[in-house]
Amino acid sequence: MSFISRTFDTVAAFRFLRLLTTPWNKLGAYTVGLIDDKGNLIRRPETSDERSKYTVFHRLVFNLKRLLNKLPFGKKTISSYIAALYLIKEETGISDAKLAEILHELTGIYADTNTLIESAWYINQDASLRPGQYTLLNDIALPKTGEVLALKKSNITIGENTKPIGSIFGVSVYEAFHHNTKQKIKITAHDIIQ
Repeated sequence: MSFISRTFDTVAAFRFLRLLTTPWNKLGAYTVGLIDDKGNLIRRPETSDERSKYTVFHRLVFNLKRLLNKLPFGKKTISSYIAALYLIKEETGISDAKLAEILHELTGIYADTNTLIESAWYINQDASLRPGQYTLLNDIALPKTGEVLALKKSNITIGENTKPIGSIFGVSVYEAFHHNTKQKIKITAHDIIQ
C-alpha cells in the first residue's frame, strides 16, 4: 500500500469518526439548515457550500448515526446492521479493526468474529446463498444513495451462485435483488428469512 493510500485511509477514518461523534447541532449541514437536530434532511443542498456539507459520504455517515441513535445496543443489534456497516466500510475504505474501534467507542460493544455468529442454514458449503425468494428482517440502505429504502418485510431474490462480495467482521456480505426498488442491495444472512 502506498503512502498516499495510507494517508487517505487515515484521513477518511478520522473524518468518519469525527462526523459520527459530533452532535447534530454542531455539524455543518445543521448550521446551514439542511438537517434538523435528529439528522433528518429538511431540504436539499442548493449552493456549492451546502453541497460540500451534505455529500454522499455525509449521507452514509448520517444514516448510520441515526440508526445508532435509535438502537438499544447488543450483539444481535450489531449483527442486524452489518450490511449497513459494510456500506460504510466500502465507501470509506476503513478497516474492520478501525470500524470496530469506532463502534466500541460509540456503543461499548466490540464487534469481531467471535461476537457475530453467522446464521448458516441457507449458506451452501461453497459460501454461496441458496437461490430463492427471501424476506428482509431489517431495513437496508441502498448502496448508490445510502438511503434506507429497502424496508423490513419487503421481498428480495437471491440468484443462482450468489457468492460473497466481501465481508466485515468475518461476516459474509452478498448482493440481492430488491423487488420494490428494483435495485441490487447488500445483505448478510442476518438480514433475511425464507
